[in-house]
Amino acid sequence: MKKLFKTKNGITLIALVVTIVILIILAGVSMALVLGENGIFEQAKKGANAMAEAESNTQKGFNSMSSEIDKILNGNGSSEKPEEVTEEKPNAPKKIDGMSPIKFVEPTDSEKGQVVDTDWNDNNWYNYKQNKWANTKTQDGSMWVWIPRYAYKITYTNPSDKSQGGSIDVKFLIGTTDNYYDEESKKIKTAKRVTSKEEIADTTLDYYVHPAFTDESKIDFANGGWDKELEGMYVAKFEAGFPEGNNTAPNKKSSQTYSQETANVRAVEAGTSGDSTQPARNWLDGIYDKTATRISYPVFQPLTYSMNYVNINDAYNISKAMNEEGNIYGFNSNLSDTHLIKNSEWGMVSYLTHSKYGINGKEITINNANLNSGDRKRENPVGKSEVDSAYGITGMTQGNIDGVETIVKIDEILVLQANTPTPTGSMYAWNQKGGVTASTTGNMTGIYDISGGTWERTTSYVANNNVNLIKYGKSIAYDAEALKTKSTKYTMIYPHDNILDNAEIANTDENINKASEANYKENTKTYGDAIRKTSTAGIGKKSWNSDYSYFAGLHAPFILRGGSLWFNSYAGSFCFTRNGGYSDYDDGFRSIVIPMP
Repeated sequence: MKKLFKTKNGITLIALVVTIVILIILAGVSMALVLGENGIFEQAKKGANAMAEAESNTQKGFNSMSSEIDKILNGNGSSEKPEEVTEEKPNAPKKIDGMSPIKFVEPTDSEKGQVVDTDWNDNNWYNYKQNKWANTKTQDGSMWVWIPRYAYKITYTNPSDKSQGGSIDVKFLIGTTDNYYDEESKKIKTAKRVTSKEEIADTTLDYYVHPAFTDESKIDFANGGWDKELEGMYVAKFEAGFPEGNNTAPNKKSSQTYSQETANVRAVEAGTSGDSTQPARNWLDGIYDKTATRISYPVFQPLTYSMNYVNINDAYNISKAMNEEGNIYGFNSNLSDTHLIKNSEWGMVSYLTHSKYGINGKEITINNANLNSGDRKRENPVGKSEVDSAYGITGMTQGNIDGVETIVKIDEILVLQANTPTPTGSMYAWNQKGGVTASTTGNMTGIYDISGGTWERTTSYVANNNVNLIKYGKSIAYDAEALKTKSTKYTMIYPHDNILDNAEIANTDENINKASEANYKENTKTYGDAIRKTSTAGIGKKSWNSDYSYFAGLHAPFILRGGSLWFNSYAGSFCFTRNGGYSDYDDGFRSIVIPMP
């Protein structure tokens, strides 16, 4: 037993030694396989690097392909990647069917300015750093101005009193991104944006993407955004005007019919001592038929009769119909969208105007040309001596802020169209040296009639259920006879105080003022529209530059912008007022064109 025990112990020790040796050998082999030059770790590392390199090459290829596709689809549109940007520059204007580029020879003391045709590849077509905005014209002769995608920041002169004004700093964004090149740091930075209906943008602390360019479909278009990200859009250079006035545009009827049979007509037209209600279609007696039922396509040209006596519903419908088949502009509904300007888009123009890329804090001079006089008649084409029903005329000014309305005769306007650099009477045309002060840039490349001319309608209102919403704005405010309570890409609906502004309250002056003040206070979140951020009250002259500031309410649920030819210094880009939406002698409109992908 003792011998056996010893034997068993010896065998156990040998086995143990052998096992250890084998394990050591296996460990060595394993270490070599894992850590060696061609080991598992090294091979895995090489594999990961190869994968990363492949992914990078794939992304570069995709970016390159995407860029080329974008160039093919969008002409000169920007598709630059942030890492390639070495300077701040605006997105290039997008090609649209019917549009062709134009540029200008600026006026001098002895010569009027001129319009010059150019092409999409002209390197001297525009330069926003030199306050020269990109312009185009359509087949009818209407002119359009490109507003590139940007972010902005506001600095108030006196933060405790916003009505005293301030400065607006603009950063042009890259493509449809929120990125911009910061000239100071030489780096790409990202602007902020609002991502919920409850969020409040503090545009004094950070740069915010202007909401007019953003996809706000997920937040019910709370700030006047669109249903996709935009590189920019075209704004009509002048207020809407009638064809056949002082231009050569064709007078062609659209598919749209007038929705209002009567209008608020001034005494000189009604032959009375006071304003009265008369047939609505009497703008230019003898030229425009009082019994007309279909709306003519508007034109957006200088020295043209402003298209007044059109209610908010019809201004909205005709702006959308500009895209229909057979239009006079050459637009293709598959490639562009046309619509009546919204408050957000008006604010978009106002902020760029107020920045270093526009008139940089100055005030636009007023268009105060009045075409109507009670003691002036003219012979119309059918041989009758009648009073003109046109009041405003596009692209004119006295060259100052406070100029009172000036009566201008038809023959004087024709003189302005002649080749002369001098003003007619005390008025300047848009292409005279004194006339460019009425532009958003202080030169011929800017947008005109932003201050004065006619009040400009916007698809912006309070949904207070007032009868005027359906009476004069059914296409805008109602869907299947139900009041719309949420904004769309075409409309902006502002909050209102239901206690002080509802359908049961009488429309007295006292009540409407209370409603306007209450609704203004309710509007705490909307930004980018040049209302709350550039004013302090919903009643009075509390906007920047002491512009008129009366918010919507009661029987005046719609919002007008810019002021009229009678408003002197109270008119301007920050001016807003309430309106019932009905057809009137001093209310006009302006349209927007958006390139579609």
